[in-house]
Amino acid sequence: MVFNIRAIQSKRMDYYSSLDYIRNLKSDNNEIIVLPEKFITEQINENRLYGIIDSLQISNTIILGSLSYMDDYLYNRSFLIKNKNIIGFQDKINLYSAEKNKYKGGHTIKIFNVGNLRIGILICYDLDFPEEPRILFKNKCDVIINPSLINYKFHNEWHLYVKLRSLENRIPVVSVNSVSDNFRGNSIISVPYKYENGVKLKTYTDEYNDINASINKSEYEEQRNIRLNEEMPVNKINFLEL
Repeated sequence: MVFNIRAIQSKRMDYYSSLDYIRNLKSDNNEIIVLPEKFITEQINENRLYGIIDSLQISNTIILGSLSYMDDYLYNRSFLIKNKNIIGFQDKINLYSAEKNKYKGGHTIKIFNVGNLRIGILICYDLDFPEEPRILFKNKCDVIINPSLINYKFHNEWHLYVKLRSLENRIPVVSVNSVSDNFRGNSIISVPYKYENGVKLKTYTDEYNDINASINKSEYEEQRNIRLNEEMPVNKINFLEL
């Protein structure tokens, strides 16, 4: 199975600007479109969310980066949309720095079944913690989407996290940043593939433009399943302090 990803490194914008931006999104094929974390600078409620969805002129699978979404509390929430319908949402679990004073963190990691593709979403800082992508790996996730908002001073470290999570779990990771302010884009898609008796990574990056990648599950699916069978269960590993 081959699937196409388009990582859109949009600027951050207010709500009404986002409606125009979403309305003008175009797609020539059945690609999955991914936007950055908090690409809209204002709080979004249910009415505003449906305003965004109604603005869509395409029926693609779209991960709306993440939004500052007011439910019963304020969440940093990513929505997965297909055919202008909400398939589900993922809340950011590990809140970064001052986010803890504003948002409520999530407690559930989800896999979204879209056709024959199992999609996991980890928002920005969630990727820093190996346990979370590991949960997706153990449940045979096919691709991890990572909407992010990364200061340009930390791009090297961010790319390292993306590559590590992709390599250790044998899963593609699509990490999308904004081009605004101090973030400066530089998004990255990392895809593992079999190489001789091991695994290598191929990466797609661009400083400011959209990134398009065609990903073939057959390049890594076997290696992911091998790694699943090789892994020693944690409860069978002893610890001794001397």
